[in-house]
Amino acid sequence: MKKTKDYTANSLYGMVSTASKPATDAGVEMLEKGGNAVDAAVAAALCLGVTEPQASGIGGQSMALLYLKEDDRVFALDGSSRAPFNVQPMKTPEKPIKLGLKSTTVPSTPATLGYMQESYGKLTFAEVAAPAIRAAKEGFTVSPLIHKLLKKEADHLREDPSIVKNYFENGEPKNTGQLIQQPELATTLETMVERGWQDFYVGTIGQQIIEDMKNRDGLITEADLCQIPLPVERDVLSSSYRGYDLYTFPPPGAGRVLIQILNTLESFSPDILNTEEPIGAVLSALAFQFALTNRQNMPIHPDYYLQTVNNLMLDKEYAAEVAQLITRIAETNLPDLYPAPPTSGETTHLSVADRDGNAIGITQSIELVFGSKRMAEGLGFFYNNYMSAFDYKNMTHPYYLLPGGKPWSSVAPTLIFKEGTPRFLLGSPGSSRISTSLAQVITRLIDRNENLDAAIAAPRFHSSDTGQLLIEKARFTEDVLSALTNTGFELKRRGAYSFYLGCVQGIQFPKKRDEPFYGVADLRRDGTAKGPDTLT
Repeated sequence: MKKTKDYTANSLYGMVSTASKPATDAGVEMLEKGGNAVDAAVAAALCLGVTEPQASGIGGQSMALLYLKEDDRVFALDGSSRAPFNVQPMKTPEKPIKLGLKSTTVPSTPATLGYMQESYGKLTFAEVAAPAIRAAKEGFTVSPLIHKLLKKEADHLREDPSIVKNYFENGEPKNTGQLIQQPELATTLETMVERGWQDFYVGTIGQQIIEDMKNRDGLITEADLCQIPLPVERDVLSSSYRGYDLYTFPPPGAGRVLIQILNTLESFSPDILNTEEPIGAVLSALAFQFALTNRQNMPIHPDYYLQTVNNLMLDKEYAAEVAQLITRIAETNLPDLYPAPPTSGETTHLSVADRDGNAIGITQSIELVFGSKRMAEGLGFFYNNYMSAFDYKNMTHPYYLLPGGKPWSSVAPTLIFKEGTPRFLLGSPGSSRISTSLAQVITRLIDRNENLDAAIAAPRFHSSDTGQLLIEKARFTEDVLSALTNTGFELKRRGAYSFYLGCVQGIQFPKKRDEPFYGVADLRRDGTAKGPDTLT
């Protein structure tokens, strides 16, 4: 088990939890300067793109869940990227495009973070971008995790001289403890400060992107960048679990999956839902499988979600029926009508709360590890490969690859309230594993009354719609493993505290004004939690 002294924290003045220490520090710096939760979150998000480059960056997309206390408002910010308009539906390839510039959708992170900061922040964009610029110039230290991922993807990454220049030494990925400096990325961020974040789309940065796409056979053109992918404010999905109120992300995110899982588990006594016992593990695994299968079979386009009458996944009566089927250990696979959303993607999540009680969770990504495995020439950021997150076979599918289409997403940042006040803010990366990771943490918090750090660090597994079950095998007893196998699951071993089984960043809110916020960063990655020591 990896331990750091910084993975939990208390503070009277707010809290930041991210998967990278420099990003956590960036958020805290904004709170200490008098910024609010949005300022801190944007600063942390920009910094994550510098110091956790395998997972996110300005070449990707960002989704956010916001709670503005003064307005008593919870809403989702859908920062989906877009397929280039050059996509030709009648020439869609048989397999998803995963490598190179053709795998890149129009990046939306600059627009999402810029919009959010301008609309709801207190500080300037220059102030919130300063820590990221500093980190790009001064460099960050390669962690064992980043070295492992660089080594794993080395053959693809070597094909791009821009990546080799900063991330390799003598032809090999930089080792743990070495410094990675990114002067090109620092310059790009400085340009966004000097000329506005819009320069990424309609200024000098945008022109460099267009030239890069022309030179290396990419699909993004001036027409794509001129239509800046501003985020859409959407109503959240709301539900309840044993007296707690939940608010989570609507389509294209996967909040529906989380709600169906919790609705299903609510039908059982909390006493039997311990996943470290055979019955609790089986009930939870089957609940996961049903919810993911339903999402696979009932995809809904975000732009038409409010017009649909299909709210089955949010319905507690339907969940009770699912619970009855689970009780009988019935056949769980529904007809294979649609392909499931991709399960190999990687992402990052951050959670922030300020002293006034405002809160924001951002889940952002460049899709797979190091995205397209290509870097924007002269600009220093990794292009995403979200072209792999569309459906390629069924033209009636709401996420079929079409010009300007939005990719399927599995994000589910979640706020949990009790008696009208926020108690927990949670989120995770991990593609389809996001909702199952969050469900396991939530049931431990509410059903077993565990502390936030214990709930996040606890043994974890994920069951897919196909019956495969990823599990931190060494952390479960043989009785649990046998029960899952006998139920029909195909167990796939993952290491203890597995990188692939989510990375929940959580904040617990104080019940009273003079009590501290409590933050936890998941031990499964490189994160830290920290709050301000004081406020200016």
